[in-house]
Amino acid sequence: MHKFIIYITIVFASLLSSIYAQDDLEYKTIMRDAVNRKDYNFALRVYTQAKENDYYDIESLQRIVCEIFYQQKEYDKCLTLCQKLNSEEENSTLTDFIYICVLSKKGAINDEKIASIAKSLGESVLDKNILLQLEKLEKKDIDNVAAAISRFIVKRDLTKTQELRPYKTILTILFFVNEHYTDAYSASIDYLTMDNPHVIYYILGILREKRQEYNSAIGFFTLAIKNGYNHYDAYLQRAICEGHEKDYIASNIDLDTCLMIDSNYYLFYLKGINYNYLDRFEDAMRCLDYSITLNDTFADSYNYRGIVCSNIKEYAFAINDFKRALYLDKHTPFAHNNLGIALEKTGKIEQAIEQYKLSTKYEPYLSDAWYNLGRIYTDRKNTKKALYYLRKANELDPDIPDTYYLMGLNYQFDKKKSQACVMYNEALQLGHTLAQNKIDNYCNKEEPPKEQKPHKANKNRRNISSEDEEELLEDAIETDEQTEEYIQQEE
Repeated sequence: MHKFIIYITIVFASLLSSIYAQDDLEYKTIMRDAVNRKDYNFALRVYTQAKENDYYDIESLQRIVCEIFYQQKEYDKCLTLCQKLNSEEENSTLTDFIYICVLSKKGAINDEKIASIAKSLGESVLDKNILLQLEKLEKKDIDNVAAAISRFIVKRDLTKTQELRPYKTILTILFFVNEHYTDAYSASIDYLTMDNPHVIYYILGILREKRQEYNSAIGFFTLAIKNGYNHYDAYLQRAICEGHEKDYIASNIDLDTCLMIDSNYYLFYLKGINYNYLDRFEDAMRCLDYSITLNDTFADSYNYRGIVCSNIKEYAFAINDFKRALYLDKHTPFAHNNLGIALEKTGKIEQAIEQYKLSTKYEPYLSDAWYNLGRIYTDRKNTKKALYYLRKANELDPDIPDTYYLMGLNYQFDKKKSQACVMYNEALQLGHTLAQNKIDNYCNKEEPPKEQKPHKANKNRRNISSEDEEELLEDAIETDEQTEEYIQQEE
């Protein structure tokens, strides 16, 4: 057994030697692969071997060692090596960020040094992989660096756009990586110029996307791509924004670009959505089928395939897909409501009601299921339940004419003409095609006057004297004033 171990060690050593004897780039590749799989000890052994072989670009390997020390929390070793590397003419962006992260652990005493390195970074051509690289750093350290730069700006009272710009560039990136999106937006918006690093354009695209400013986001993603940010994510996010803007053809072109980089189930899912909106249902089914083939646990693909099946009136298949989506994830967006619609189409009204109610439970902020319940109870002339659900739908989405029209119907059923006509007028303002007919034939129709029955004297009731009549009139006026005051308080 002992001899076998010695033999394996010799073989392993000779294997390493043969690897290291190859192109010098092999050192970087092997070390990087080892770090990516967190095998830091092996990476350090490769570094030792490279030094023994007098590798000509040992500094490039030391940058990887610096990253290893940081990940292993050996901050003193990391700081010493970072200081050495920072003095080199060519240094990596990640190493500089690691350097200022370690400096920030010492507190405000290093603010000026951190700001100096940050300024240099903000004025440099940032690597297109910078966002991925910064994800390797501790969030607390990133926040500490951002705080140090902010303190420096305040202390130096920097106000001019040109001098602030490199600091704001770095702050934008740091805030974005740590998901402080409001701060990232504030840091970036006033310092935007046409010579920004492409990564800033990408960040601005994401920030605008999160604010649902999709057209603006498309513009920033386009600027990022034109300036060299040719990342999968830039094309993907632009495709998603184009979908929101109903430019489904452009969205599919960007998705095809993404497929050339990485073919995966999510891209086929998005293409299926686009084809559905383009009424190309066969293409939509093909993409969604392939998405499910690549990943049969992604609930959204089943949910959307169910939508396509509903659109082509294949409700039995739709029901199966919606149920599968909910089996995988009971919180799949719209799935309960979608299942309810398919069940209704097959005449299973009570089961549909159950699904609509589950939708209001899991997604109470979505109006569709509330509206569908209100519509069913309107058909049943259950005005109390119908109005309850329709009011909830109207609160969530006040721009749907059908909701006002159905509320008008329910008030009409209850013989509440004034309230019904208010709803019909609201529906008309929003373009409901049947509302005008209701206004003409119900709201504006004069009702015949009620017949006046002759007054019959009651011999058991005494006549009202003039004094009594005066007193009753005063009471009536007082009552009217109290009623008016009560209404004002309620309003």
